[in-house]
Amino acid sequence: MNNNILKLKAPYNIIYAGGRIGKHIATLTVWDDDDMDVFGARQYPMIDEGGELPAGALACEAELQDCRVICNERDPRVTLRWLAKIVEYDMKQEEPVEFGYMWERLELLGVKPIWDKAKDEDGEEYNQNVYKISLSFDGTHDHMIAQSYTISGFYFYARGTVEEVYKELHYQHGIYESCFYNDNLVIEFKTPDGWEQRIVDLLNKRKESYTPAENEEELI
Repeated sequence: MNNNILKLKAPYNIIYAGGRIGKHIATLTVWDDDDMDVFGARQYPMIDEGGELPAGALACEAELQDCRVICNERDPRVTLRWLAKIVEYDMKQEEPVEFGYMWERLELLGVKPIWDKAKDEDGEEYNQNVYKISLSFDGTHDHMIAQSYTISGFYFYARGTVEEVYKELHYQHGIYESCFYNDNLVIEFKTPDGWEQRIVDLLNKRKESYTPAENEEELI
């Protein structure tokens, strides 16, 4: 087994690496003696996660090709839509981490969100802090999938029974709003699937659990 460490130079990319967030400060390349070309080599990022964690940790959870760049420390800002794509990518992993942990590490690295702009009645732009998220639903109340689209700026995903889906969406809702509490973030839901309007209404009322409508059997 052979290996080589390539030290990178600042400013560093801030990357997502298999559920870990950090500055990409070096790359470890490993290959066997019988690997005759570059295609047999494997590369792993070495990162600085900031805060209390020492720099130089090997992020062996993901090969470099499976990592994603969030932003660069030269301009440590990220658009909400790109952040939503990172969250969507994380949720597709075998062991995803919740957004709260991701944002905690990003804040330690000095990353700030780029808020969308809206216009007031006079045409003046201001930072938007109310987001209307469209949820789509597939399946039945015994087994359903709910998700939003990354274009909305916040990604939601849940699957299971209607009670399990509601609980997870409610949890994600709370995590997003608590992470951006100082920015007065408000997330409201809507859906093109009228038969699931009940879920959306309860989410918007911040109800902790799902309660069926009186005529639910007629709706599903």
